[in-house]
Order: sequence, then structure tokens, then C-alpha cells
Amino acid sequence: MSIHALLDAPSLGRIETGSLESIILGHLEEQSVIGLDALVILLPDYSWNQIFHAVDRLARCGGITLRRHRSEYTLFSAHYVA
Repeated sequence: MSIHALLDAPSLGRIETGSLESIILGHLEEQSVIGLDALVILLPDYSWNQIFHAVDRLARCGGITLRRHRSEYTLFSAHYVA
């Protein structure tokens, strides 16, 4: 089996990132501002890495604003007025 076949094979534990991004955006629609640690607690079905990866993708495409203060990350809705 080639390495490409292994990489492209579906994983039983794989959860689609797009759905996670939608869930995160849904939480931000409700709360406008949420800490990354609080988001991790709200999403126990996902690992910290999965959540951070989705948050990073959303921040890079402008779907959310991500701010860091010392060691804490805070997510802001794209509609949040500072």
C-alpha cells in the first residue's frame, strides 16, 4: 500500500473540520467573545489540537478575530464591535 493511499484513507476517528468550524461560529454567535479554554470545555468531543486548528483556520480567513493576552487566547465574533 502506498503512502498516499494511507494518507487519503478515511479515519474512523476523523471529524470533519468544516463542521467543527460551524460549531465554533455558532458558539460565537451566542456569546460574541469566548476564551479558547472555555471553548475547549464546551466541546468535549474534540481534542485541543482539533479546536485550535479550526480556530486558526477561522482567524486566518477572517471569520473570527483571535487575540492573545499573555498566555490566554480569546476569540471574538466577526460581528463583535470593540
